[in-house]
Amino acid sequence: MPAASEALITDEAIVRFLSGLWGLNRRMKQDIEPRLEGHGLDLRRLFILTAVRKGASYPKELSERLHIPSTLLSRYLDGLTGQGYLERHIDTQDSRRTRLSLTPAGVSTLDAAVADIKAYTSLRLQDLDPQTLTALLSAMDTLGNAGLTLEKKA
Repeated sequence: MPAASEALITDEAIVRFLSGLWGLNRRMKQDIEPRLEGHGLDLRRLFILTAVRKGASYPKELSERLHIPSTLLSRYLDGLTGQGYLERHIDTQDSRRTRLSLTPAGVSTLDAAVADIKAYTSLRLQDLDPQTLTALLSAMDTLGNAGLTLEKKA
């Protein structure tokens, strides 16, 4: 896919892009946080539970995947364990490591929270025609991976 023309990337376009991104992020967070609070979660806790469900079984893995400092992550894990959403187990392969897993309550809570977020997000996206939505998602994928490309070039 061809890159955007440099002539289109004006200071005004950059400010408009950053302002729009910031405003959308802020609005989504304001609307999603109360829905998550009803499940005893916030966005970070939701992302932690989701990452564990997707196979991040060790605190170090979570810290790296979610870019959360290990000391802060430890507090989140303590809280999620206290809420009954996560369990810690000694790794059978290496007793020095702690393995994480979702509890049945964690699975249930995560499922309910994700369903609430999907319902809300669907309402936000329904005004976009399919072609615009596809273009938006493609652009987000491209921009989300752009940092990886820039890091490799450096």
